[in-house]
Amino acid sequence: MEEYNIVLCGVGGQGTILASKILAQTAVKLGLNCRVGETHGMSQRGGSVISHVRIGSKVYGALTPDAHADLMLAFEPVESLRYINYLKKNAYVVLNTHPIIPTSVNAGLATYPSLEEIISKIKAVTENIISIDATSLAQNVGSVISLNMVIIGASTKVPTFPLPEAELIKTIEELVKPKFIQINKNAFVAGVQAVKAVE
Repeated sequence: MEEYNIVLCGVGGQGTILASKILAQTAVKLGLNCRVGETHGMSQRGGSVISHVRIGSKVYGALTPDAHADLMLAFEPVESLRYINYLKKNAYVVLNTHPIIPTSVNAGLATYPSLEEIISKIKAVTENIISIDATSLAQNVGSVISLNMVIIGASTKVPTFPLPEAELIKTIEELVKPKFIQINKNAFVAGVQAVKAVE
């Protein structure tokens, strides 16, 4: 594999950084060259967060160039639009359909686009969109903060995805605190099954 670029985007507290570590550590364990870049910004206050996981023999920098991402894992709908410039034509997008409404919208200072509008804009770049309510799936397995594992699980059903399910689960067991391992594994499986259900 020469180059496979994954962009993970969301807001602070959704677990994008842990998700990127799980992807990167799994790649390294498989003997693949991997680079990781992160932009935290105002992440602790619910601000925008983006992580880059770049896998392959021809990967040298930590940040994905514009129009080079093979896969976007969007933890929040509007964040997918904020970073849509990274997507290559016909890339894949795993989109959490559950919004986090910003305070500016609640205060009447801005409007939040509909899910249909968001998907329409993504479709200008790619039709390969996997839409799931990862937040609700995470709540169903016992913890909304496991939505990152739902999204990783869903990503394994992307045809181009280079990391096997079994190895990702092993990495989850290594990186997650022991008392949260089972919930996170359940969330991972929920993501896999959610995509299978709509295939």
